[in-house]
Amino acid sequence: MHFKRYTLASILLIAATGGYVYYMITKDTYTIELLGVNVTLPIAVWIVVPMVALYLASLFHMLYYGFKGYLQKRRIERDIAKLSDALYWDILKSPRQHAYDDKEIRKIGVVLDQGFDDLTGVDKSKCDERVKDALEMVEAIGRGESVDMKKVSLDKTNPYVVKNWLNFLDSEPERAEEILRKAEAYDESVVHAAMKRFVENASQQQIEKYKEKVDIDIVIHLLDSMQSGGDEKPRIALDFIDSLLESLKPSEKDYLQIAQRLSKLYTPDEVLRFFEKVVARDDKAFKAYIFVLIEFEMLDKANELLQDTARGEYLDFKAFLDLRKAGKHYPMNLLLPRC
Repeated sequence: MHFKRYTLASILLIAATGGYVYYMITKDTYTIELLGVNVTLPIAVWIVVPMVALYLASLFHMLYYGFKGYLQKRRIERDIAKLSDALYWDILKSPRQHAYDDKEIRKIGVVLDQGFDDLTGVDKSKCDERVKDALEMVEAIGRGESVDMKKVSLDKTNPYVVKNWLNFLDSEPERAEEILRKAEAYDESVVHAAMKRFVENASQQQIEKYKEKVDIDIVIHLLDSMQSGGDEKPRIALDFIDSLLESLKPSEKDYLQIAQRLSKLYTPDEVLRFFEKVVARDDKAFKAYIFVLIEFEMLDKANELLQDTARGEYLDFKAFLDLRKAGKHYPMNLLLPRC
């Protein structure tokens, strides 16, 4: 309602009515006693008094419901802003709780506050700028790009934060140590990936600084990177690898995978001395020791060790050794899936 127009029209109507009565009908006065006081006014004035009262009452009515509508509009606007904020955090997989005032909007808001994953078909042109930015950020991360997420306060375990740092490592692997220096600020999976990138080119002294972050997966990755690197001389001493394994407690399968790789990187004497030392402290390395003996054609020594085992033990290795002694040269990899 346009209050100025309504007020102007009301004034004109009241003035016209009063003027018409006063000038065209009568100029007489009329006296009314109000609370013991005689009030004498022209009849024309008494005619317009109810009109003025009606105007004031209607004005109060419009002001009251206009203000009430304003409050409701403001409440809805705030709730819509909360919906937009909820959508923003859902896109970033970090849903936040909101308090909605409007009953109907609350029905939608409580769902958004729980989070969702499917963003397929979202028309960014119909989103507000903040939501649009979040969608573009998520899409870029999904494409394997590394984006600046400093403006978004997300937990280090957030899947988009994790994926973004993994993208960063893929694009700039030489900067992996930057993550290792502040490992507490990153998710464990990011630190693990950074460590794998770091050992690909790091020296033994550099790896020693982050020894506590090394696990079996990283040891195997280190050996793979050394093998693919084609270095004439391994950059990591076997004694250092032994010190890593001693603290990691590898499984039988782990030892076999390590044995397969060491046999390609070091001389037979070095590998045999290594496993003689390891098997003396950990029985789980026995299969790996037999593996390298067969690999280096030390069949008599392997047979001697297997003869000292129980009849039902290591049947796969015993059968493989018999085939090798019979001149059947099957690939050593056949032993690995059985461990």
